[in-house]
Amino acid sequence: MTRELVLTPAARADLEEIFWFIAADNPRRARSYVAEIEQACRNLCDMPEMGVRRPDLRPSLRIFPLWRRIVIAYELPENRVDILRIFSAGQDYEAIISGE
Repeated sequence: MTRELVLTPAARADLEEIFWFIAADNPRRARSYVAEIEQACRNLCDMPEMGVRRPDLRPSLRIFPLWRRIVIAYELPENRVDILRIFSAGQDYEAIISGE
């Protein structure tokens, strides 16, 4: 069963920040890069348990690494995939999530 995808405002802001960072040099690549991240998020709706559980950071947190540069942080409430944050370029997601 496919779950509903929900991006939190923080995750949307993360995508926007990634877009503008890349768009400064290559707007076309920025669009395709963000589209690929969004597709990875949609893929989690079909295979929600692909990510690694991280209860040490937050009880129901899962982390899905993408291309060694992106980390998608999400939770799986009933029938949904809630994308909490999308971290990029070596951000210390553990410290950020622990501080939220």
